[in-house]
Amino acid sequence: MNLRQLEYFVQVAKAGSINKAADELAVSQSALSRQVRLLEESLSTPLLERSLRGTHLTAEGQRLLGYGTTILSLVAESKRNLRGDAQ
Repeated sequence: MNLRQLEYFVQVAKAGSINKAADELAVSQSALSRQVRLLEESLSTPLLERSLRGTHLTAEGQRLLGYGTTILSLVAESKRNLRGDAQ
């Protein structure tokens, strides 16, 4: 798992669609799908249920969304603190 994969997964989860998330992230749909698949493979569990109507989180995906949101928030906070931007 890496931060890019986690960021992509969180964006897909929030958007409810790989296509919408790809647009919001300004990446191709195929690149985004591949990174999410690699994340699922590294965790040995499906995180999304894919359909023609979009994506839905599995129970494991829902748990990872909570962790992922927290992790990405902490990464952003640490960057701000190290740059001296936080008060």
